[in-house]
Amino acid sequence: MSQRSNGILSSAIRWALVIVAAIIIGGIITGAISSHLISTRFGSPGKPIHTQAPPIQQKWRFATSGSVSAALALGDDGTLYAASEDGFVYALDSTGKLKWKFNAGRVQIAPVLGTDDTVYVTNQDQIITAINRDGTQRWSNGGGPYADKAMGSIAPAIDQNHLYTPWRAQLRAVRLSDGLFDWPTGYGFERNGSVIVLSNGLVVYDGRGRLDASDSTGRTQWEYPAMNPPVTVDMITRNHGFIPDGNFWLESPMAVGDDGTIYACVPDSRFVAISSEGRFKWEFKTQIHTVNSASPVIATDGTIYFGSHDGILYALHPDGSLKWTFDAAGGPISSAPVLAADETIYFVNDTALMAMSPDGKLLAQYPVDARAFSSPTLAPDGTLYVAWQDGRIIAFAGTHGGLLNSAWPKFQAGPANSGRARQF
Repeated sequence: MSQRSNGILSSAIRWALVIVAAIIIGGIITGAISSHLISTRFGSPGKPIHTQAPPIQQKWRFATSGSVSAALALGDDGTLYAASEDGFVYALDSTGKLKWKFNAGRVQIAPVLGTDDTVYVTNQDQIITAINRDGTQRWSNGGGPYADKAMGSIAPAIDQNHLYTPWRAQLRAVRLSDGLFDWPTGYGFERNGSVIVLSNGLVVYDGRGRLDASDSTGRTQWEYPAMNPPVTVDMITRNHGFIPDGNFWLESPMAVGDDGTIYACVPDSRFVAISSEGRFKWEFKTQIHTVNSASPVIATDGTIYFGSHDGILYALHPDGSLKWTFDAAGGPISSAPVLAADETIYFVNDTALMAMSPDGKLLAQYPVDARAFSSPTLAPDGTLYVAWQDGRIIAFAGTHGGLLNSAWPKFQAGPANSGRARQF
């Protein structure tokens, strides 16, 4: 090979090495920038972005052997109840000591408490069980070969006489005294929604693509959206014996304001307000197109707070206009906030438990490294209880008082998860 040829070859090799090196270095830089952007937007597990906030102090922790995705319930005597996917319902005293655990089967639905602190749970096989406050069974009903499997996380509601929960594709009024079914209503249910009881006694639930409101005998009083045209026998026949589905599906449990307005998250990143008579009032769209499954909560002045899967906590005025937003930058907010007596907002995302002021300023936080679907609760002394997907239940020393006296300060209205609205 000639000297000229050797020179050309050497030059080509040098340029090839330069190009390869540039690609490698460029990849490293791009990866670093990408990682920085991702970590800046979403944070790292256990490392919240807002590092300037002081810590929330832990009091104690308890570990179940399964995920806790259902909201916690708190009894009048201070007993904390948690339903775990390991099949047990746990009862803990205020120091974190186990009082008892009851084998109820895998549960993803929040426990509901009666006025005597009887615990009502529905497992994923639709077996409905009443548990006495000492951990013994009072009664059990439901289940069976025709039960709806994979119940999801639909939140039941309770009043003085009945528990309202689905079984076999219909909402059932279950007698608290003996567990027998008094009446069914509707057809179908949305697995991510809730049942609520308005102050006028109407039971509102999310059926197949519409909200339905039934009276104390199970008769439907209104639907949203209304059937248009009205349902006919021919329509049901063409739909194989079922009422056709609507086009209104809930992605979150509902909340009820002091004037009876019903609030919830629905598809297409919308947050909607429906009147207590079943009429549309307004809607708000989140900043990023996403699923929003966290229940809203409502403050004393009517401000509505809800967390979104875009990682943002939203505060809305009662007319639906935006008040403020807070970018938590730690992944989706999948559980309902809880409001303390001084209007402090507690909420959880994938990197931290955070305490916010009512004007949108971060007050304190506690780093975590697990996801939370379970909605927190507050004791009268300000103790905050939070559960995570890894089975941890942690009590925190709150400094903002007990639960706010508002229309809907936490998931399903109060410590018992009753889903019952106060008088409006």
